[in-house]
Amino acid sequence: MTKAPRKTAEQLREQRRLCRKANQPVMPAQKRTLLTLVSMKTAYVSWGFKLDPDDNKQQKFILKQGKAMSECKMLLVDGTATPRYNDIKQGTIKPANTSPEDAQARKEAGNAKRSATMIARGLRQTNHYEKETFEALLDITGLRGMLDYHWMPDGANGDVALKSKDMAAGTYGACELKASDTTDGGRFSFNVSKTDMETKYKGKLIIAIGFKQVNDKIIVTQVFVLSDPQDMPGKTLTPRVNPKGEDACAHLRIRMDGIQQYKLCKKTILEGVLKVPHHSLDNACFSLEVNRNLSRNHKTEFIGLQFIHNALPATTTMTMASDKNKTVDFLLHRSGESLGISAKTASLHHKKADGSHSGFCFGTSAAPDHHKCDWVLVVYLDKSRKIVEGFSAIRGSTVYSEANKGKAFLWHRSGQRRGVSYKIEKHQAYALPQLVDLMFEQRGGEQITL
Repeated sequence: MTKAPRKTAEQLREQRRLCRKANQPVMPAQKRTLLTLVSMKTAYVSWGFKLDPDDNKQQKFILKQGKAMSECKMLLVDGTATPRYNDIKQGTIKPANTSPEDAQARKEAGNAKRSATMIARGLRQTNHYEKETFEALLDITGLRGMLDYHWMPDGANGDVALKSKDMAAGTYGACELKASDTTDGGRFSFNVSKTDMETKYKGKLIIAIGFKQVNDKIIVTQVFVLSDPQDMPGKTLTPRVNPKGEDACAHLRIRMDGIQQYKLCKKTILEGVLKVPHHSLDNACFSLEVNRNLSRNHKTEFIGLQFIHNALPATTTMTMASDKNKTVDFLLHRSGESLGISAKTASLHHKKADGSHSGFCFGTSAAPDHHKCDWVLVVYLDKSRKIVEGFSAIRGSTVYSEANKGKAFLWHRSGQRRGVSYKIEKHQAYALPQLVDLMFEQRGGEQITL
């Protein structure tokens, strides 16, 4: 991996200034003077807020807050209060009259600093190293022969389910992997906070791996293992890259620079996986009680994934993809052969008030590594979005074509279609084993028909 030069302090300051300026709303034209009740009212009105017209009431409300006027709010006609003046002026909160287009532009401007920095460092979605660093860690510590592990679905509150020989049969502990590369000085950034450990990662083992790349080879340099929110030494896990500098992570840091440290790391991980709650592999991967705080989309996806997992033919096994946020969601295995499957939940396209719709669709986004996808398995849910109604199976090369790149994939079962040149057949949920058999037989042309 070749990284772009790191930004200088002056470049970062300029970038922050431009982002801040892009977020700031247009102010009423006037000379720069001390903020008064009149000028404050003028600004709020220009931002689209409907203020209470009683000036005496507004003055009392401001005095009651006991702060500088720029840190105060004003009363609205409905009795509620506006956001703080400075929060709007500085771009933290958008004005009431912000158009959807402006709101989107402000959102993009607010993300500009982080995006530019990630690009400059050569990091982004395509450079997540959880899989590579975990595999390297298994090798150097000798854990590969002592831990049974299964990758969890994309979107779950964990990356991998772990099992040691000291755990009860059929039980696993969920583990969230974090990876951060070595920088020139500074700190590792593992993107995990104490709040995360108290909410979405509650009951999960956290293994944070610091690494560097030498001639395209992953070298693990430091490892941090946390099994409880109380293990977090502060609000976030951001240990120093140079362990000689004092920080709050000394009790967690394992420097991977010798056999004794490898043994210590192995022992710490084996002890850690015993401390977290254990679940069946099915629950660890798909249960919404184990995987909390999921997005609405991921909740519906998990319903489909769990149904597929439980309804497979006895001759077929299913493993989740180790490369997260890629096109392939899981692999189906049979008699030494494997198929890459992209699971998509069908959404109604152009749904009308009377319940009718013009068809179905799902997003394809950037679809990295789409060449590894053999079949797209479309999941249809009922109106409650809780029960699987049926499936369609379409060849991956048909969905992820150059013509459809980055676009929504649309179709209509009655023959009205856009994005495909054929009618897509929907099969009942009970027909899934038969569909899987046909996938392995490579029959059906662009789609599978029964």
